[in-house]
Amino acid sequence: MQIPGRKQMSENSISDTEILRILYSHNPWWANRPIPKSKLKDFKRRDYYKIIQQLDQDTILAMIGARRVGKTTLLYQLIEELLERTDPKNILFVNLDDPYLHISLENLDKIFTVYSTNILKSSFESSNDTIYIILDEIQSLKNWQNVLKRWFDLGYKIKFIVTGSSSTGILEGSSESLVGRIKHQIVLPMKFLEYIRFKEQNDLGELIDSANRRLRESLKNSVVHRTPNLFFDELDNSSKILLPHNNKIQVYLQEYLIKGGYPENISIDDLVVCGDNLKQYLQLTLYKDIMRISQVREPKALEYLFLIIAKESSQIFNRTNVANTLNVKRSTTLNTYINLLKTAYLISEAEYYSRGAEKRARKETKAYINDVGIRNVSASVFDEQVLVNNTELGKIVETVAADHTKRLKFNLEHLSADIFYWHDGYEVDLVIELFQVPLPIEVKYRENVTSNDLKSLKKFKEKFDPPVMIVITKNQLEIHEEKVYVPLWLYLLMC
Repeated sequence: MQIPGRKQMSENSISDTEILRILYSHNPWWANRPIPKSKLKDFKRRDYYKIIQQLDQDTILAMIGARRVGKTTLLYQLIEELLERTDPKNILFVNLDDPYLHISLENLDKIFTVYSTNILKSSFESSNDTIYIILDEIQSLKNWQNVLKRWFDLGYKIKFIVTGSSSTGILEGSSESLVGRIKHQIVLPMKFLEYIRFKEQNDLGELIDSANRRLRESLKNSVVHRTPNLFFDELDNSSKILLPHNNKIQVYLQEYLIKGGYPENISIDDLVVCGDNLKQYLQLTLYKDIMRISQVREPKALEYLFLIIAKESSQIFNRTNVANTLNVKRSTTLNTYINLLKTAYLISEAEYYSRGAEKRARKETKAYINDVGIRNVSASVFDEQVLVNNTELGKIVETVAADHTKRLKFNLEHLSADIFYWHDGYEVDLVIELFQVPLPIEVKYRENVTSNDLKSLKKFKEKFDPPVMIVITKNQLEIHEEKVYVPLWLYLLMC
């Protein structure tokens, strides 16, 4: 089948024989060979089970996330499952980053033709079985969405599964041409709960999984019914259940606050190796996923911008000052670069919380690095000493809390994961809207938090009357009227 607008053979075209050779290397199951052990992991994230549920849906499945967060591992785990369900030849996997494929619209057309002719030995149209076509790093192919729309609209029994490392190329690229035809699954670095589940594939993993579900439900009920005691009672219950494992959980928390959640680093103890890995991931994202695809004119300015955000993660981000520092225009270049970093899943922003959109727009945002390991290595604080540096530790804890709070919001409502902050003489670090009411979250990671430390929550209460207010502490687990004091480790496990 020809893709509309296909040009004549170009210098990047490759022969059918060479395509078939490369495809066999990508798809060893065609020759009854197993998936290489290096590609598979026994541990399965919650994302895996969400993806499995979507296999029978009549939509294109797009897995999106930063490089090295585990998308390809999820693909191979998915292929392992599919091999139990269907003939191996019904599964086509193509790594579009493979330089030998010289990937283009023309060559993708040829790949499909070579596959149907030599492997399926029939046309897609005549197949009675579902054919699974899995395309890794789809953003490598310009105008990929037009290709998939063409095939999808033919109505053949093909399930397309694609991955991408930039939402610019996936979410925006598919927003019009594939509307109603594609479902997105965002894959992020592992959160703290998954970090422990990876380390403890045993009873402790099951205990924290169970606690996570109970805590979320209790928070939901407390917000909806305006009864903070429901939330506190479950916090107290879960804390007691996990008490025998507290020392181990604290060790994992210290590791997580330094290393973050990139899967490859979880089983590596050497921080030098972990840091080198994170630097490599960051460089690949900046120079391969952002600068190459978006044709950034001032790459050094983009890189320096990221370093500024890393050093000041969780702080108010004054765009005018940063634009002056970088010697770029705020309204064009700086805003464009910030958006590029966001679409590559490197950073997030928190807007000022207000019920009026105009006031939100007038205020500066707070900026966060999404993964605390990437933040630490970029800010040159990737070592154990950072855990006794109160200034840096404050930024680290709020960075982790912000990332997990976004996930909590999404998992409870399955809507947007927007986070906010609030300031009126005193600052509330984080605010989310849950079930149409505000939930303020103040980060006080210290030994003893008193009511005098929480003047910001008092003012927020007077203005917005939230049903529950959360204070993230180091060890305190208490309740004072609407204020629920939650140790950081327990809050992260809930998220």
